[in-house]
Amino acid sequence: MNFDKLHILLVCNLGASTGVIVTKMKEIAENSEKLKHVDIKIEAHPAGDILEYIDDFDLVMLGPQIKHRFKDLEKLCLERKKPITVIDTKDYGSVNGGNILKTAILLKLESMEGK
Repeated sequence: MNFDKLHILLVCNLGASTGVIVTKMKEIAENSEKLKHVDIKIEAHPAGDILEYIDDFDLVMLGPQIKHRFKDLEKLCLERKKPITVIDTKDYGSVNGGNILKTAILLKLESMEGK
């Protein structure tokens, strides 16, 4: 990987539904040969608590159930130079931690190119 850390903040209504996805993403990251030397941190928190956590993460991923809040949260993220995206509904529903982690990695790489 072209980076040494990947800290992902998953945001949803209450932080509970994304907890399962966090577990799956961590499991995949821990078993990935390509990510074994990367400092990985993945946490889920409610959207209402984003200000408390955002500065400790590289990027923000929204649960699809709160995509209606994207514009407001995007503004907050842009002010802090944090990329943000909405998790794909199919990946979220099927708890496809691999695809969600891949999306996070691509988002991190894109943000590094833009610097």
